[in-house]
Amino acid sequence: MRKLPTLKGYKGFIAGVALTAVVTVPFTSLAATATKSVAATFANIKVTLDGTAVSLKDGSGNAVEPLTYNGSVYVPLRAVSDVLGYGVSFDNTTKTVKLTGSTSTTAAGGAEGTPPGAPPTGGAEGTPPGAPPTGSTDTSTRVTDVAASIANDTTASTAQSTTDAQTAKIVELANAFMATLTDEQKESLQYDLTAENAAVWSNLPAGNVSRNGLMFASLSEESLTALKALAAQALGDSGYDTFKQIILADEYLATDNNTQMWDADLYYVAFLGTPSTTSAWTLQISGHHYASNITYNGQQTSATPVFVGVEPQTFTYNNVAYEPLATRHDAMYAMIQSLSTTELATAKLAKSFDDVLVGPGQDGNFPASEGIAVSSLSDDQQELVKAAITAWVQDTSPDISSELLEAYLSDEALAATKIAWSGSTDSSVHGSYIRIDGPRVWIEFVCQTGVAYKDQIHFHTVWRDKLADYGGSFNG
Repeated sequence: MRKLPTLKGYKGFIAGVALTAVVTVPFTSLAATATKSVAATFANIKVTLDGTAVSLKDGSGNAVEPLTYNGSVYVPLRAVSDVLGYGVSFDNTTKTVKLTGSTSTTAAGGAEGTPPGAPPTGGAEGTPPGAPPTGSTDTSTRVTDVAASIANDTTASTAQSTTDAQTAKIVELANAFMATLTDEQKESLQYDLTAENAAVWSNLPAGNVSRNGLMFASLSEESLTALKALAAQALGDSGYDTFKQIILADEYLATDNNTQMWDADLYYVAFLGTPSTTSAWTLQISGHHYASNITYNGQQTSATPVFVGVEPQTFTYNNVAYEPLATRHDAMYAMIQSLSTTELATAKLAKSFDDVLVGPGQDGNFPASEGIAVSSLSDDQQELVKAAITAWVQDTSPDISSELLEAYLSDEALAATKIAWSGSTDSSVHGSYIRIDGPRVWIEFVCQTGVAYKDQIHFHTVWRDKLADYGGSFNG
């Protein structure tokens, strides 16, 4: 199996970004460990990336800004790393700042269409971590019309009586899919199950941020048919329908805006670990506005992390009308709009958000719990909370969803769950943000000004499980 290349593969990439920035930022190091106080200046310095303003934030979502000292401008490393798509952590024991390979998330306030440049293709040193096969976004590698295949698709899941039976069926379908691939494709499909490999997913277009695995359009018709059978079984009928609609939304964006930035072809599948009924492995599917990470045989039953978003909110493709996130949107806003004025004041967050907080590249970075306790709400309001949670959890296979809903909606769990909002409770407003924060369940829904349609609002959402993301494989 392939492993991620080292950070040096990004050397030229980072330099290219730095050259395009309005502000030049010199980074210096000290030869010896020392502590001293310095007088620094905050001068309302702004940062742009390829001409587009970016909003710098720390790991908790707080706004941060550059400072000047001794004639140099210094920018917080975590904020820069988030913009460039790197993970960053600090080892207090060794006093080491650790950067990990690109997992690019949309920087808060940054435009989806202007992340740090399209990553190079070609496989060698210039290839970013987790890069898809050589030339994977190039039209020359595309052999199947994914949109046509998805639009006419009637694939359905097969109900299984037990979790073990479902896992066995998934392994059977995964092996059937691999049997249709060439040796080279099999090599590109499979990765080691590591935290670094698992984190290579994003909401950004695949032409801007690399994905693990095989591009859908690079598959033969036979292979794509086998993959659809696997995806339908893994996601369940409701989840598979949502997935298909998000793919078609990208095709609509491509055709309506005459651009190749978005495309139904640019979705990817990867196996982290080897499909098995006993050993842990993850089925990872990712593309623009979509990421699913279902782990089998993990320490915990798991379907997360899951990212779903959509632009535009509604669209028509081949004379069929679609609204992929209607159930999620309606459930979240029915919940928050049921609160009284007093309850809304209690539930309101002090900070503002224009993107999800615990999105790509933010594994495990959950903030302290805030908001109004669900236990303080009326029975009717609590039912709305349950409906909102269900809107996400129902989009996976029945064996997984039933177990997770039992955990999330138990009396004990709900007693420790809070809901919160910021910005606005009106989904037509940029920055309208709603959160559900339980002992395990974490759900965010945020409204952003459109990228393709700037007079409209589009949605970003994330569902995580504090205990069971990636099957709990990396929780220590």
